[in-house]
Amino acid sequence: MVPFLLPDSLEAINSERITALIVYFGSYVSYFVVALLNEDVQVIDEDHSLVTNI
Repeated sequence: MVPFLLPDSLEAINSERITALIVYFGSYVSYFVVALLNEDVQVIDEDHSLVTNI
């Protein structure tokens, strides 16, 4: 199992595919960190942790 995954340039694909990518890879890693645009965040399920301020 891969402990950590940080993909880049997700804004290049649409929200539905980003969601599918998160669901798929989320089952293989302990931590999956993505930086998303506000409109892409809206389609992500509520059961994921979000960091809104750094």
